[in-house]
Amino acid sequence: MNRKLFALAITAFVATTLALSGCGPKTVPVSGKIVVDGQPAANIRVVFQSASKEALVPPTATALTDENGEYSLSLAEKKKRGAVPGPYVVYLTWSDPDADPNPIEGMTVAHESPYKLPPRANSGELRYEVPAKGAKDADFTFDSSSEPTDVKPGV
Repeated sequence: MNRKLFALAITAFVATTLALSGCGPKTVPVSGKIVVDGQPAANIRVVFQSASKEALVPPTATALTDENGEYSLSLAEKKKRGAVPGPYVVYLTWSDPDADPNPIEGMTVAHESPYKLPPRANSGELRYEVPAKGAKDADFTFDSSSEPTDVKPGV
């Protein structure tokens, strides 16, 4: 093989490798709604953390619910819409949009949540399997009057 053809082949290989490595994992659209005591829950931080036992663990997907309690997941690190199909542990926490600044290390001080999210919402007990075609119904509904209170909170 002559040098020019070899150099061209190497250049094409490197360009293809770089282009494919930037694409990241294949994601599918995932959206849903969070309802607490019959009311849509706004400002709920939704975290889907992979529960896969595979060597290559899919990235975490996150979202924040809107005023209608609705959310659409995006990969946490790459800001790519959706989630990788597979099993997930789901964590839900209220994110105070009006948190007061705290002078210690730029932290904020949150007010009391307007929702009674049960402890299991953030204990690692919630699970969801993202199907290969995605989902529009990754909904979580809670009735605080019928929720157990003895669950240990997660992250």
